[in-house]
Amino acid sequence: MDIQQLRYFVAVAEELHFGRAAGRLHVTSSPLSRRIRELEKELGADLFDRRYHQVELTPFGRTFLGPVRDVLARFDALPELAAGAAAAPAVVRVGATPLAPTQVLDLVLETFEKIAPGVELPVTLEPSAGLLGLLAARKLDIAVAHLPVDDPGLASLALAEYRFAVVMRADDPLAGRSELTVGDLADREMLLTSHKVHPLVMNGLRDHLREGGITRIRELPHNDVVQIAAHITHSRALSLATLSTISGRVFGEVGLVLVPLHDPELHFQLGVVWHAREEAKGGPIAEVLAALRERRGDSLIIL
Repeated sequence: MDIQQLRYFVAVAEELHFGRAAGRLHVTSSPLSRRIRELEKELGADLFDRRYHQVELTPFGRTFLGPVRDVLARFDALPELAAGAAAAPAVVRVGATPLAPTQVLDLVLETFEKIAPGVELPVTLEPSAGLLGLLAARKLDIAVAHLPVDDPGLASLALAEYRFAVVMRADDPLAGRSELTVGDLADREMLLTSHKVHPLVMNGLRDHLREGGITRIRELPHNDVVQIAAHITHSRALSLATLSTISGRVFGEVGLVLVPLHDPELHFQLGVVWHAREEAKGGPIAEVLAALRERRGDSLIIL
């Protein structure tokens, strides 16, 4: 029994005439009749009552017709399944910065799992600068990174914005304040982590602080939170952190104080970055980006 025999059977069953069925199938009547006979012999039952100028389905033939149509429909749908599998990648390579809270990464992964549950989502952890390099080299498909980006080949969508706090010793004169402004810090030394994590973002932060009057800015050659805490403890310098990040929690655990920084002009954002042409291709990444835009609306997650 093969697919061709089943197609021959359905054609004759629908036409109830071997000549018309042969014309529909673009074959002659003789091979059509022979293949139907071979099918009946294999099944051990007649499919048609053949009379002079008249063909009718037997009771078994009527019973057999429905399942055969179902088999042919499933068989004919196989190329569509293959095309769908080719259009939807089985793997979407996701990057994320470990310096950020997990809220945004969790949101991105949950959205993928909802929209494209069959897609694998291996995650690579790198500082934002490293993630942008991997995206540009096509070694990642999408990444959760600090914004903005200046590569014209990449596109981005902001999903969250940081609210900073000033890190200091518990006995610092500013430690009892409910909040601080950049102007309150003008005469103090400010420690910043290495700009290498994201040169565009960190240089922008440094410029913003200088414009606000903070001139004693010291950039450390690393991003080690424990070492930064040690510098603050021994030098009475200040630094910046957010309560929702790992660094913010570490500072609190070692006895340092975090006082909220009120600065509406300081926009330090986290979002998703992808290849600029990726959305036009459609597929899971485009669908996830559309869902993230809809969820974000006009407001960002506050970190």
